[in-house]
Parts: sequence; structure tokens; C-alpha cells
Amino acid sequence: MMGNIFNKVFIVHYIDEKREKLIAEIDKLEITESTNIVDLIVRLNRIYKIEPLKINEVIPTKPIETTRNRRNEWGDNYVQKIYEIKISIAFDGDSYLFNCYPSTSTSVYIDKSKNVTINSNNFISATIILEDLETSKYEAEISKLKSELSANIPRLNIEISPWNDSVETLIKQYLEKRKGLVSKKLDFMESIGLKVNPKSNDFMIPTPIAKKTIPIPVSEISKNVKKEIIPILQEEVYNDIKEVLYNVGKAIERKPSIYIEKHEEDLRDIFLLFLETRYESTSGIGEAFNKDGKTDILLKFAKDNTNLFVAECKFWRGQKHFSEGINQLLGYLTHRDSKTALMIFVNQKELTSIIETLKTEILNHPNFKRLVKQKYDTSLSYEFSLPQDSQKIIQLEILLYHFPK
Repeated sequence: MMGNIFNKVFIVHYIDEKREKLIAEIDKLEITESTNIVDLIVRLNRIYKIEPLKINEVIPTKPIETTRNRRNEWGDNYVQKIYEIKISIAFDGDSYLFNCYPSTSTSVYIDKSKNVTINSNNFISATIILEDLETSKYEAEISKLKSELSANIPRLNIEISPWNDSVETLIKQYLEKRKGLVSKKLDFMESIGLKVNPKSNDFMIPTPIAKKTIPIPVSEISKNVKKEIIPILQEEVYNDIKEVLYNVGKAIERKPSIYIEKHEEDLRDIFLLFLETRYESTSGIGEAFNKDGKTDILLKFAKDNTNLFVAECKFWRGQKHFSEGINQLLGYLTHRDSKTALMIFVNQKELTSIIETLKTEILNHPNFKRLVKQKYDTSLSYEFSLPQDSQKIIQLEILLYHFPK
């Protein structure tokens, strides 16, 4: 047993994991003469360098008067009055280092009553319990806690130093090796008759697409709207739209300079541009009015202004925000809208856990009908009902894009 912090993994294993992930990421790159190697080195160095830990200032809150049950030396129970002070301790560096132990380490056992939580957004929360409001006792508790939290930090910072000093050199070596492999692959493709332009950025952007002719929307007769004829988008066109959105997002993920510090509207306009240039006889509108509000993307059939496709763009901000996004999108739809999409931009590091949370949360939505299929990990097809008409089925595609900060 190594204590309750600095107790999960040897620091050398964490460094090895960093190295493996770095190599795996570089092995996916299609590096050519036109690739901006300098920017790539800076980005990879920022991701894979391990920031040293440093404990900073303590920020306390107002003491809270409360009680706790105690037992005296004779076994009798009694109630003791105490003061609880919630504190936050800011820190710099990689929060995962609190899970690591160096080659020579000190076992650390922090009292469970302190409720210590180490958060990934670089602060530590804890509770200090005092029997009397005495400054000296408070300062002693703070000093003890900071000493426990810092016990293995100096040694950890020493042992990550060689990795940090060498990581940029390693990145350059791996990139050079990858560039040679890509060049060899391009030479092979050319030798067997495949046309290759090694100076192009085709690996960074979707394949240029010729405009497709949009067929006149077919019609169905609604059972609930007094036999009104309602145009609907053909399935093959809807599938093509989804494929365009998926491929464009996949390409943007490879170019952080496109998405970093961008708002929903900026990212939406990129997708809208590709949709507009993809199809003839269509017009794409950003922030268009449709029923109860403004939808982010509205693709119309230019000849008669019929809605072809409606989509909403949202950054992931938790389950509640996700459900509200579905409600918002469904609120925009009418009986003329049967095929739609909710595009989720994820700027957190953990995409997989968010996908699992989303798949669970969506089952609880009152208009959820069923999961139709999951074509990709980040593209899920669902059926929903309209809020105002439970018999009207809407096809809803959930598309997730990983744009980490």
C-alpha cells in the first residue's frame, strides 16, 4: 500500500505511455514537403511535455458551524461542535502526477475527513475541521496538508526533467522518420500508376467534390395534418449530407489552427460552406428562422424554398445542456422537416467517455424512439418524435467532433 495519493503508477510508466501515444499520433500523419513541420513540433511538444507540479496559494471560505458525533474514552457518545472551512489550493502542472510515484517515494495518507479532491482544472479542494477558531491551529492544518500534497513533488519533477528536455528532439526524429515512410509510400503509389501530388494538402481536407443535383423533394401525405402534402428529403441525399458533415469535421480535427479559439458560429460557417458548394439548386443559411427560433444550418431547395435539411451546432457542456440542445432543435422543426442533425463540438480531452454519457442520456429524452444505427464512433442515427405530434417521426443524426482546447 503506497498511501492514498502518489500511489497508482510509477512515473517511468507514465513517461513510457506518453512516448507510445506520441509515436502513435505521428504514425497517423501524412507528412509531405508542404507540411508545416515547425507548427507541428510546437503543437506536439505542448501536448506531450509533462508540466512539473507546483503547489500555490490557499483560498479559504467562511467557516461553517456544525457538529459531529464523537465517543469518549468510556465509550459514551456525545455531540461535538466544530467549524468546517472549505479551501481551494491552486497548483500548476500535470494533475496526473498526483497519481504517480517516483523511484524513491514517501507514502502519503491524507485523513479522509479532509475530503481532498484533486481536480484536473488545476485546483485541489479540501475541508479543514477545527474545534476552535484559532489562527494557529488553522495554519498548522494548512501547513500539514500542503506538506502531504508536496511530499513527492520535488522527486517527481526531477524524474520528468530528462523526458521534458528530450521530447522536442524525439518529436523531430519521429517526424523525420515518418516523412521518409510517407515519401516511400507516395513513390510506390506513383510507380504503380496512381496519380500523386506530394505537395498537395489533400490529406488535410476533404476530396474536392463536384456539385450534385438535388432531386425534387418527394412527397408524403401526413395522417395528422388534414391530408396536407409534405415534401421530404430523399434518403440518399440525407445520407450524403451526413457523410459530408462527418468528413469535413474529421478534416478540421487534423488542423487545430482552424478550430482553436473558435465559436460555434465560426465552425458552423465552415460546414455550411461545404454544403452550399456540394449541391446544385440549393441555398444554405446560417442562423435562419424556422418555426420557433433560429437554427444554425438550414439547407433549402432553391426552386421553391422548401426546407431540405436542418441542423444545430453546440459545444458539449454536459448532459443537461445536451438535452436542452435536442429540445431546441426539435422546437425548430415543422411537419416539413423530417431529417435533421445535432452537431456536437467537444473541446474536452476525454471524447470516449462523453460519447458513452451521451448514448445513455439520450435514452431518457421524452421524444426518443430508437437508435437506428451507429455508422462511426462519432456518428449515431436516431429516430425521435415531434414534441407536438408523437406520430411524426424525425430522423436525427448526432455528430460529434473532437476539437480539444
